Order: sequence, then C-alpha cells, then structure tokens
Amino acid sequence: MAATASASPIGLRTHQRDRAALPTQLAPQLATLVDAIPEGDDWLYEMKFDGYRLLTRIDGGRVQCFTRNGHDWSGRVPHLVRAIRDAGWPSGWVDGEIVVMRGHVPDFQALQNAFDQHQTASIRYQLFDVPFLDGRDLREWPLLQRRERLARLFDSVRDECLGFSEAFSAATGADPAVLLASAREAGLEGLIGKRQDAPYVSGRNTDWIKLKTLLRQEFVIGGYTDPQGARQGLGALLLGVHDASGALRYAGNVGSGFTEASLRELQQRLRPLKVERSPFADAPARVGTTRRAVPHWIKPSLMGEVSFAQWTSDRRVRHAVFHGLRDDKPPRAIGIERAAKAATAVAVPGVRVTHPERVVDKRSGVTKGELVAYYDSVAGLLLPHLSDRPVALLRAPAGVNGGQFFQKHAQATSIPGLKLLDRALDPDHEALLSVTTRKALLSCAQMNVVELHSWNTTVRHIRRPDRMVFDLDPGQGVAWVQVQEAARLLKNFLAELKLEGFLKTSGGKGLHVVVPLTPRYDCDQVKSISHAIVTHLAKVIPQRFVAKSGPDNRVGRIFIDYLRNGFGATTVAAWSARARAGLGVSVPVSWDELDELQSGAHWTVQTIARRIAVGDAPWKEYAGARQGLAAAVKALRGLGLELQDDKESTR
Repeated sequence: MAATASASPIGLRTHQRDRAALPTQLAPQLATLVDAIPEGDDWLYEMKFDGYRLLTRIDGGRVQCFTRNGHDWSGRVPHLVRAIRDAGWPSGWVDGEIVVMRGHVPDFQALQNAFDQHQTASIRYQLFDVPFLDGRDLREWPLLQRRERLARLFDSVRDECLGFSEAFSAATGADPAVLLASAREAGLEGLIGKRQDAPYVSGRNTDWIKLKTLLRQEFVIGGYTDPQGARQGLGALLLGVHDASGALRYAGNVGSGFTEASLRELQQRLRPLKVERSPFADAPARVGTTRRAVPHWIKPSLMGEVSFAQWTSDRRVRHAVFHGLRDDKPPRAIGIERAAKAATAVAVPGVRVTHPERVVDKRSGVTKGELVAYYDSVAGLLLPHLSDRPVALLRAPAGVNGGQFFQKHAQATSIPGLKLLDRALDPDHEALLSVTTRKALLSCAQMNVVELHSWNTTVRHIRRPDRMVFDLDPGQGVAWVQVQEAARLLKNFLAELKLEGFLKTSGGKGLHVVVPLTPRYDCDQVKSISHAIVTHLAKVIPQRFVAKSGPDNRVGRIFIDYLRNGFGATTVAAWSARARAGLGVSVPVSWDELDELQSGAHWTVQTIARRIAVGDAPWKEYAGARQGLAAAVKALRGLGLELQDDKESTR
C-alpha cells in the first residue's frame, strides 16, 4: 500500500508516514575510497573537506554537537551551537564537517591549532545532509530531496560560520574529471561523490565514495626518532596500520610537514607514552632515513593524518607529509585504506546501466545488472499490467537490505521515459506517474526501482476501480498450507457472491486474489464491499481470519488486506520483483496450480526463466471476466453487513 500522502511525494514502506521520534544518537554515513571516477550521471560531487566530521542534534532550544564516534563537542564549538540556536531551526539532526579555511582551501593543521589554543571562532561548519527534520525521519528520502530541505534552512542563517556545502553533477554539465583536476590544482584533498537518489544509511557503503588527489589516511603512531641537524623536538614519526588479524604493522615514517608549534606539541604528547618495547609486530631493524636514527617506542594511542605519494612493495609510505594529530577514531580501527574498484556500466537496449556489479540482494547475490536484465526479459508481460494506470515505484538505492521508499509523484530526480499524467487526476499532489514503455521500465530499474505497484483504477476512470484486490497476509505462526486453504475459502465465498477471482503469488509471504470489475462503483464503495467480505470471513472463521491489520492482531491468523481498494492505494503488479531477501516475483497462476505452490515467493528473479514462457496464460479469461457488484452487494446486505451507499458512481 502506498504511504499516507503529504507535501512530499516520498512515502515509507510502512503504512505510517515518516513521522518519528528524534533519536538521541546517530551514526554517520561514511564514504568508501575508490580508484577512479564512477560512470553515470546519477552522482553529486562535493569538496572533500579537510576537517572533523560533526553531527548536530537540535531539540527545541537545546543544540548538541557530536563527533563521528558520539563524543559531545558542544563545549568545544560554542559559537556553532549559538549560531544554530539563533537560526531557529526546527528539531532534527544535521550532518557536516568542521574546518578552518585558508583562502578557499581547508587547513587541517589550522583546525588543530584552533582547538589546541582554544581559539575556535575561526572554525566553520560546512553542512551537507539532514537525516531528521521537524519530526520526520528523512533517511529514506533521496539525497537530492534531503539537500533541498537543508538548503531551505539557510534562509534563516545570519552567521557566516554556518555554510551549505555546494554540490555539482554531470547531469547539470559538471565534468567530475575536471572537478577532480581543479581540486588537485587548488591543493584540496579530493572529492566526495554521492548517489543522487540514495538514502542516508549509517556506516560505510558505496553510495558515498571518496576520490583523492593524493593518497591520504590516518596512521597509528608507534614511535619517533631524535631530531637531526638544526631541528628541535623530533626527527620523524614511526607509523603503523593494523592488518586483518589486528596486529600493528610498521608502515614507514613521516619527517616533513611539521611546524615549530606542532613539533613542540608532539614532544609534549609523546614523552608520557614512552615504552621499552616496540608496539609493532614487525619491528624494523632500521627506522628513519639515517643510520643514526634511534627509535623511541610509545604506546600506540595517538593517530596522525598523513598524505603520501604511494605504497611501496613492502608496504611503506613514500614521500609522506604530516598534517596533524587526530582523535576522532579509535586507533584499533586504523588499517590500510584500500580503494574499491570504480563501478562500470553496461548497456541494455535504450538504457545505460551504471554499477551493474552492485549486489541488490545479499541472500541471492543478484546484482543490479541482473535485475535490469530480468525486467528486460519480462517487459512484454509486465507492461500490460501497468498500462494506463498510475504507478508507485518502490526504490531501494542501497539494495533490498537497505533503506527503501515509495515514489508516486513527479519529483526532482525524474526517470527517463516515465510518463507524467494530468495533474487534474489528483489535483492535491504533483503529477502522477505511468510506466508505458520498455525504456521507462528499464530506466526505473537503472534508478534502483525494485518493485512496481499499480492503482486499481485507470486514467480513463480514475475514481472507479476496474478490479478489487484481496491480499492474504499471514501472521506469525501461520503455515503455508493455511494460506493455501485461506485462498480457497475466499474463492468459494466470492463464488457465492457471484464473483470470480484470479490468483497470483505475491512474491512475498502470501497470495493475491484479484476480482476484475466493470468500472461503475467508486473507490470508497469498492473498499466498503471488500471490507464487508473480509469482515464476514473473520466472523464465521475466526480461527483462520482477522479483519484488523497489524502484526499483533494476526498472530496465528491471516489478515485479508482490503485496504488496497481505497483511492490511490496500490498493489504490486504481476511480474514485478519484490524488494525482499531472495527477490521473489509476483506471478499469475491458475487455481489448479495452488497446491503446487511452495510459498508466495515460489518464483524468484533467479528461478523465473522457465515460467516466463507460460506468461499470462493462467489468466487468459481475465479480460472477459469483468463483472458488476450488484449481486454481491445484495447478498452481503442479506448477511446483515453494513455497506456504503451501493448506488453506482456517476463521477
């Protein structure tokens, strides 16, 4: 069922909108280092700020700033707290990076100095995301829409310490290769790329990527050498990273990038940490650049940010430059930061598919490319079930194991080939969508649409359904044989009402029974009739059926979902995949096949190939079976069931 309507075209999978209590803690989304610019136009690119990640919780007049590890830094950046409070932003969470700028370039050492000297007024907060806002959980919204909401907040900002992180995209003419080259020339660390339609998912994934102009990462400091020549303090820092087993391995040294102030600070921080034995599992026989370089070992509790030209064959850094100490990560988390392979693209007729190798479903291992190929193979079967009907698209940018959201209306991230319907059909919202061509269908799959749901009404009769749908939704503890039995009981009761139902698997846990109608009654009337049918079954067979939704109500029983018959409600289309583990498929079947079915996901994207040849043959009588509801209404009233006015709609 589509989510409750609101000013936004995006709804969550649940029946409730995205209203949510403000969480007390929030882990940030993190970017994955890649080795090349990904293909495709579905990316936004932002400057990679050389600073500290900071998430801010706003709850009325209380503003709290947290590091990526959840440490409260509100007291360390009071001017940012004050600026956000003065802006009067509604309750929520905002995400960004704190930096100190030198001209147009962030300076990490200057940021460190600002904290060390307790002179933080120069720190700016560059904001790029808003996971929660004004009582709504926005994490399932596409990035573009979250950024749009964030940008609106800056209408009330008067303090220049708060900034909105600008973004560029190939779709608007920006070339990411040129952006990266410009970043290199400007001395920036690199770019962050983000999928435009991706949800906000805590932790590291490939919806956010890092493109670096130089190799740069954190290292554990395991020791230091004495200074040589005129230098004071220390000569070089001895660096380490953890291997897969957790052992700290020597990774070379860094002897440049220091200032007099940073050398003094390092000397003060290092001396209390001295230990007798090397913290490295592979303590080198020689460290530093000269034979006179004597190592002093320390407890491996400090981390340094270091840029370097490359890794040598024996896993040592070359041409390293020190940028400052870090304390926003646990030392045990520091290993070699390896770049993932940039995603490639493949082509299907008329559509360029980016990131085809990305796994959509962890259980089956099905990739995005394979899902697009599936929709290409069933386009001829699926499109007639979508023809002339508004659709709702269930999108899963992070795969079926990640965030999902419904799209029912036009929005900023339009999908090539989608047809926008007349606003007059649903005047209180943006234009409804329709999928009428193979290109539109495959473009949907390219834009991470997994499920396609259709209305019970057509464009010609937008308020008069030409079908009535019953979704058999089993609760906890219901065996599959009971679902099969329930479908037969529903079929038999419909026959008593002079109605013929057609069966299909849901692709999920249950079954769907679809009753074709002549479009004479309006949505409210059809919903009332379907409700009466479900109510009667729950009354006469309470051990099998329940008439109220909700998991607690249907434990051990089956809820026959009649709510799908209201105006604007949708049902997953035949031949659509389902955004669930295993990627089941909703498939038309004959009643004679019911006993052979093993589950509502009897066929999956991986096992559907042979069934495609059967196609819609089990529903060959469907088009000629459109039926009226007058006899059913009379019979239901005879059973004492209450119905809305059964007069045929004239709208």
